[in-house]
Amino acid sequence: MNLKGIEVEFNFLDAEDMEKFEKEVDIVLKKCEKEEKENHKTSESIKIQCKIIEDFFDNVFGKGISDKIFVKKYNLAEHLEIYADIIKERNVQVDKTENAFGRYKPNREERRYNKYRKNNRGRRY
Repeated sequence: MNLKGIEVEFNFLDAEDMEKFEKEVDIVLKKCEKEEKENHKTSESIKIQCKIIEDFFDNVFGKGISDKIFVKKYNLAEHLEIYADIIKERNVQVDKTENAFGRYKPNREERRYNKYRKNNRGRRY
């Protein structure tokens, strides 16, 4: 996977990678909720939010990756944009897989209904 020109080993369809990703997304959400309740100056709040996102990238993609990705250390717009890109990429990869294999998933309820209709043709109750 490519993160702003930096190649990282990560696959959203690998169970261990996805588990790590989901865990860290939950941590980001919890930390952001906690941060909203705090009463910081705007500049402090920006730094804290940037640090939360940097920790996410370091924990998911490897220690030190945030230093390579984020040129401006505390630019919240840049941090949020790259974080949103990762979330979008996850959704694209998972949706592609679900669409590709979704048609092959057995639909037990539909098969049972068709079998019932076939076996009960012409019967009146």
